[in-house]
Amino acid sequence: MHSYPSYPSESQLLAALERHDQLVLQCADGELFFEAFCQAYDNFYWAYALDGHEADAEGNAMLVRHQERIAPHQQVAESILSLSNQPNSKEAVSLLKQIALGIHRGEV
Repeated sequence: MHSYPSYPSESQLLAALERHDQLVLQCADGELFFEAFCQAYDNFYWAYALDGHEADAEGNAMLVRHQERIAPHQQVAESILSLSNQPNSKEAVSLLKQIALGIHRGEV
């Protein structure tokens, strides 16, 4: 498992969101097998405490500013990773594809 800081700086948070957005998109696009996705994605939402349970007022304000970027990762944590131990990952990948629709693909 990866060791993540519980209170990342804003730049660290944005970089981590970008890395994990890319993992979601790669798996949804069929470029990454689901099992490899789960291993690389790890427990990102909870490890970074993106629900705010470890954040102080400043950290919570940062999480609120980026809540649209964080929301898909909450869905992954609550809906996808719970299916990761099942032998048939088709349902999980189908849900992941739906979540990926909400992730900005970086066309700026």
